[in-house]
Amino acid sequence: MKIDLKYPITRPDGSKVASLTLKRATVGDLKAAQRLSDKPEEQELALIARITGLVPEDVELMDLADYKRVQESFRAMLDS
Repeated sequence: MKIDLKYPITRPDGSKVASLTLKRATVGDLKAAQRLSDKPEEQELALIARITGLVPEDVELMDLADYKRVQESFRAMLDS
């Protein structure tokens, strides 16, 4: 699933990210996210980073409106 960002992010290396491709999450993705933190919000951030190919620091640069769209798309994938 591809999501075009309304507010592209600029990574610390200067590269721009204007769209994200979400892959379906696996049990391995979930386990890796759970190993990083006991806090649900940090686990979600790590999981979204894994399914988008970003690192958590890049996800933190996202505008909240874009992050909400990514969250909604991720949750819709879990229900399908």
